Amino acid sequence: ARGFVGAHRPSGVRALRGSAVAARVPAVRPTAARVATAPRDRMYYPLAALALALSTGVPSSAHASLTPPQALVAEAWRVVDRGYVERTFNGVDWFSLRQARVGAKYSSADEAYEAIRTMLSPLDDKFTRFLTPAQFASIDSAARGGVVGVGIELSPLPEPSGGVRVTRVIENSPAERAGLRAGEKIERVDQQPLMPPLTADDIAAQIRGPPGSRVVLTIQPVAEAGSIGEVRNLEMSREAVKLTSVKTYGSRLEAGGGRSALVIEIRSFTSETPGQITEALISPTAKSAAAIVIDLRGNGGGSLQGGIDAARLFLPDGTNIISVFDKTGVPRVYAAENGGATDLTKPIAVLMNRDTASAAEVFAAALGENGRATLVGERSYGKGIIQTLVKLEAGGGGGVAFTTARYRTPLNHDINKVGLPAAFPPVDGEGGAARATLQSQCLLSGARGTPAAACVPAAAVATATVAVGK
Repeated sequence: ARGFVGAHRPSGVRALRGSAVAARVPAVRPTAARVATAPRDRMYYPLAALALALSTGVPSSAHASLTPPQALVAEAWRVVDRGYVERTFNGVDWFSLRQARVGAKYSSADEAYEAIRTMLSPLDDKFTRFLTPAQFASIDSAARGGVVGVGIELSPLPEPSGGVRVTRVIENSPAERAGLRAGEKIERVDQQPLMPPLTADDIAAQIRGPPGSRVVLTIQPVAEAGSIGEVRNLEMSREAVKLTSVKTYGSRLEAGGGRSALVIEIRSFTSETPGQITEALISPTAKSAAAIVIDLRGNGGGSLQGGIDAARLFLPDGTNIISVFDKTGVPRVYAAENGGATDLTKPIAVLMNRDTASAAEVFAAALGENGRATLVGERSYGKGIIQTLVKLEAGGGGGVAFTTARYRTPLNHDINKVGLPAAFPPVDGEGGAARATLQSQCLLSGARGTPAAACVPAAAVATATVAVGK
């Protein structure tokens, strides 16, 4: 899951596909009867690959007969009970779990925290979890303004090895100055090993801290030329790291006869992303470009609403973007409106890789499945569910993040754990070692990846042109 790491400052470390943060965004604007509006009492957050809504749990007065730790456990159970998308609760006796955990005696808040984790574990949903007050406060502070960290984005590695891989190093950050590179694995934080069941959020929480404090990361280098370099320890000082979600520039399509292109690199989706893209689309560079290349490599998602509103900029009115299904099973359909912000006949290629997830997949599917763009690269991550983050008000505090909805693409595909397929691999030309090397470099994100315009086959842009003309 994607998360921001740090204190209340512009970006630092971010973890991918597991929690979410962001500022309040407007409710979905009504367009047609079939287009639902976002609940006005919710706040959607970027992160994740999932879109998180911040809400408040049951007031502690509702549990007056319970001790504070018991009230906290009861509140956590009720919050999940009210909104969890899978109403069979994975076949467990959900009410009996409440009786057993709420009825137990606890001598501290920490014991209640562990009871909540134990209660949620039978759901077998890694995205449904308890957050300590410190973890919740970090996400909340990032939602309201940013974080302090070392300037990296993380993606979890599969079990049993655990740990996280660095997917992006932010320019001019403590991590970049220390020599950390995208693709490297973080094995320890302050000499503490990173083993399951630690999540990316847990690891990110260990990395973040107050401005000026120091942290030591133990790094396994990227394998190069068949060899693996020596493990090294990098010490760095945490600081506020400025992070923008969109970077744009003009380029030339190497496989497209040198035609001009506007490259839009979207690193994550926030409430500000649509506005930043709009500015790029009305720029002189955009007006003179023959094509648009949208780079989603390494984009772990973020704000669901940000992804939806960004997709609207490229689609004609009434075009289906996403269908969201909550516990009722009734779809809420989000569609395009306002006619888009760009020339709707200009060809678009969307570049993605295995780290393209959640809101980024929503955006890519909206353009790809509606024939507005061609997807280039490799199959995306496959995050087709949505979580809600709720603050607990009872004794001890903290919060719970839990799965409250699933979504389907415009062509009614469920991409969860499957991902979006790319129509074209990157790079034109014949086979051979040189092409294979370039292809692999085109699937990397950040500074290690080949520039996006060099990774778009000529056929990808031509296909987009034909599709738009249908």
